[in-house]
Amino acid sequence: MYRYQCLSFIVLHSLAQLVIAQSETVQVESTEAANAQVDHDPPEDFSGVIAEKKWSVLHLRNTRSRGTQKLSDAAKVMSLKDLIFAGPKPGHPFVLGNFDADGEWGLSNGYLLPTSGKNSAIQICWADQFEIEGIIEHAQFGGWFMLVGWDAGHGYSISNVKFKTSGSPWFVSEMRGAKSIEETTIEFDHFNWKGSQPFKLSVKEKTLSLVVGRTEVFTTPLENYKPGKVVIGVYDTEYGPKPIRVQSLRVRAISDKK
Repeated sequence: MYRYQCLSFIVLHSLAQLVIAQSETVQVESTEAANAQVDHDPPEDFSGVIAEKKWSVLHLRNTRSRGTQKLSDAAKVMSLKDLIFAGPKPGHPFVLGNFDADGEWGLSNGYLLPTSGKNSAIQICWADQFEIEGIIEHAQFGGWFMLVGWDAGHGYSISNVKFKTSGSPWFVSEMRGAKSIEETTIEFDHFNWKGSQPFKLSVKEKTLSLVVGRTEVFTTPLENYKPGKVVIGVYDTEYGPKPIRVQSLRVRAISDKK
């Protein structure tokens, strides 16, 4: 009888310890999950679209629209009037350098495009891992860019310039303190975005990929990538900014789970 009581006590004690350990594990996992969620959330003052698992349509051209209009308060994208940063080549006459927004985006005949100034940009969304699809039309010469993971001066810039005689190089650069880090800048093979083309830009498992039409323009790791804003803009060159116009744009969050 005494042995049975001792054995029962040992079993109950072990079960109690197991329950406590499981409870502590769940508590730790819940805390870590909560912290991870906080890390991925935008700042409290963020206004705009946050990428979710379902596609969010950011712009779709209304073919009946005529004339030029400002973006309404209901628009899902917004001009970034105070955006300032230094790209990979400050002072260069063509490659992205000192950017200081002096214009806005709006609508013209249903297209989303720059409507004033020579340096302008719009906020597309806030995202962690994501993919963006759409159709953008490029014409003539000049410079344009995108920012991903942009938050408090940190993120990555993707920039492209179309020369009249020497191709169309692409650059990806990490940024800190709103300045490109020179040693992180990578130049990719020339690819000329001709006319209206479908594209997909994605960041998954800290890897950036751009596909235009059927061409993979580049795939490159972003070692220090964190969630942030996704931005698209044009910048001034000796040719002026690149004439681009957006026909359609949508975004969704993607998971790293396979």
